[in-house]
Parts: sequence; structure tokens; C-alpha cells
Amino acid sequence: MGFSYPMQVREDACRRMLNGELVEVLAAELDVAAATLYRCKHQALVDAGRKAGIKSYEPDELARARRRIGELEAELEAVKAASALFNGEEVIHPKGSARSFEV
Repeated sequence: MGFSYPMQVREDACRRMLNGELVEVLAAELDVAAATLYRCKHQALVDAGRKAGIKSYEPDELARARRRIGELEAELEAVKAASALFNGEEVIHPKGSARSFEV
């Protein structure tokens, strides 16, 4: 699992790289892997519209929407189950269906 750097550090590093600072020098100064900075630089170029690709804020918005939809669907299922229980539509046995009541 990789490290997660604060947004301010990433933004500062990207700004400095886009202004022409060498990645290797910046990597040594910030004690960050050069490969990490290259990925950040690539994403910064995409976000700035200087390179083709998916902007970093677009997938996040979509992921948040999908996560929220999942939460709402789970909540709806819980409400449906509670409604069925209170309306007497669903019979609940004390120990579930594994227990037999036949004699």
C-alpha cells in the first residue's frame, strides 16, 4: 500500500514541476519517490488541459455519486424489510428457518 501525501504537498509539488523544476531534485527535497512525482505531474498536466486524459476531479465526483446511490439503495431495502415486518407480511421465527416446529 502506498503513502498518501497531503493535498497541499501535492499541489505545491505539481506547481513547482510545471514551472520547470526537475523531478529528481524535488523528489530528493521532499523525500518522495520520483515515480510518484511523475504520476502527479502527469495528472496535473491532464487537469490543466495540457494533456489528454481523465481529470482527477471527474472520477471522484462519479465515485461519490455511485457510493451515495449504494447507500440509498441499502437504506431503501431496510425500509422495505421493516415495512413488511410491521405490516405482518413477513413471518419471523425466533431462531430463523433452521428450527422445525413439526411434532
